[in-house]
Amino acid sequence: MKILIYNILFLALIFYSCENKFGPPKTDIKADEIPEQESWNSSVAFSDSGNVKAVLKAGHISVYNKKGYTLIDSGATVDFFKNGDKVSTLTSKRGKVLEPSKDIEIFDSVVVVNKEGSILNTQKLLWNNKSQRVSTDVYVKIKTPKEDIEGIGFESDQNLKNYTIYKVTGVFSK
Repeated sequence: MKILIYNILFLALIFYSCENKFGPPKTDIKADEIPEQESWNSSVAFSDSGNVKAVLKAGHISVYNKKGYTLIDSGATVDFFKNGDKVSTLTSKRGKVLEPSKDIEIFDSVVVVNKEGSILNTQKLLWNNKSQRVSTDVYVKIKTPKEDIEGIGFESDQNLKNYTIYKVTGVFSK
């Protein structure tokens, strides 16, 4: 009889200790905060009618389809192309690709260098995929072979050839 009672107590103890292990774990994380896809050390090409417009390389990419964007962190580089030739390169620490427009918002230590050697530095930049233009509403500094310009606010083609800087200060030479 004692053996039967011990066996029943032993089985009850086993079932009681395993009770919480069969359900899903309890967390404070909401399902919409978890990316649908993640990738590391990735490369993504943006094209139109078979022509590559830009190639993004990133250390970490998190895709949030329901929210309509993709987050980029751990370093990002975007090479921009025109007629198959690389015209400029953008680097930054992090960014966001907006769906379905494929516009790119870049943040944190943004640097853009064009093939002529002009260099743009800022903390935030938006690349508009449809217009193929870049812009910002924060401090920007551009160094070209002939001038150093600073200002608040900026708009340009992706080649940094035709640009406008708002609230300008700088040094100009002839």
